[in-house]
Amino acid sequence: MTLRTGMQQLITTVRGYANAGDSEWTITTDGGISTYWDEFQIQQVLDRHKTEFIHAPMQAVQSYSGGSIVYLQYRTNVPDIESGTAVFKVEDVSGTVTPTSMDYARGIATFATDQAGKSLWWSGFAYDMNAAAADIWRLKGSHAAEMVDWSTDGHNVKRSQQVKSCLDMATYYQSRSSSEGINTAKVVRDDL
Repeated sequence: MTLRTGMQQLITTVRGYANAGDSEWTITTDGGISTYWDEFQIQQVLDRHKTEFIHAPMQAVQSYSGGSIVYLQYRTNVPDIESGTAVFKVEDVSGTVTPTSMDYARGIATFATDQAGKSLWWSGFAYDMNAAAADIWRLKGSHAAEMVDWSTDGHNVKRSQQVKSCLDMATYYQSRSSSEGINTAKVVRDDL
């Protein structure tokens, strides 16, 4: 598999969330040596937290120009979308339309001309960046689990604290995740 070009900004963001350097540690197996965290490994983690949207409706954003209502922006209402025309497209009833610009991080398409509030749909992939960061922190914690505390000449080194720190960060990002965090809903019964 290859690194997809539309993933670069997502990978950079998750690398920052997880403080994932590109040569944090190595693992030796029969197949060779793997060094963590290259871009492809982060892309693999992101792919585990991918949601595909097919023909999802977009929300028209009303604004004003010259005293008239215009519709220049549309929202997907989904952040962190993989960029590029190979995986992302906007359509109306006639077929594919091309926005003047697309903010993939916020899910906002901008057009140069008024779209008159017409119905638009989008297709593409969105990612749960917080869930991916939580996964990476858990993996970093599992790697740090082999570290031991030691002391010499009056100095104490507690390397095992890295495990707790990594797992605390995993919990933090998991709680911010839209797919792994705790969600609540009010249920009202009308059959009583």
